[in-house]
Amino acid sequence: MVCSPRALLAIGACLTGMGLLSGPTLGQADPAIRKTNGRTPAAPAAPVPPVIGTIDLDAVFKSYEKVKVSSEEFKAAALSRRNELLKIQAEAQQESELMAKLTPGTEDFKKCENRMTELKARYEAGREQAEREFAAREAEAMATLYKEIQAMVARVAQWRKMNYIVRVSNQPISGTNPNSVMAAMASTMIYADPSNDITNDVIHNLNLLYRKTSGAAAKPAAGAPAAPSGGGAPAASEEK
Repeated sequence: MVCSPRALLAIGACLTGMGLLSGPTLGQADPAIRKTNGRTPAAPAAPVPPVIGTIDLDAVFKSYEKVKVSSEEFKAAALSRRNELLKIQAEAQQESELMAKLTPGTEDFKKCENRMTELKARYEAGREQAEREFAAREAEAMATLYKEIQAMVARVAQWRKMNYIVRVSNQPISGTNPNSVMAAMASTMIYADPSNDITNDVIHNLNLLYRKTSGAAAKPAAGAPAAPSGGGAPAASEEK
């Protein structure tokens, strides 16, 4: 049997009425659901007042000495693998030049052709393996560096009695650089008190800890930022 429009409207009105009736019932049952073992839970603790600090994460990555060392190691390893692939490519080029001098169909030509096929396969397999390997290596290195920076940010923030750290950019805005203007306009942070910026503290202590753990010279590299006033937060290795 086909329902008329009036019947459908009537059914809809009934369902709406049931919803209105059931709404207060569920609302009234809510406090009872929240009880545990028949007892009303204690009132929640008052929230901790937010103390917000800022950090320029790009500046930290650029000034963290371990990032520079890791980048150089990565480039050296990539260059070494590239040279290996170039050797295979050079062999293939030699075989190609040799094939051009041989008569097609001869035994030597077939051997040279098989050698070319083998070298091409080795080159492609090596290239694909290198891409996967270095992509994974780069991701792992970035994850490690970010975790180290994140841990130091937490230590400095706790030392500065801050409970929130938000990311900002301290790069100057220039009319001659449209990208800097667009980046500033896209940022959610319009103004931040510079006295609450922990960028230099984090950089100072990251490099201090890195020099101690890696055995690098204690003297900062040329152009490295000076220690923040007060010496910054205690380095992680000095805390118990």
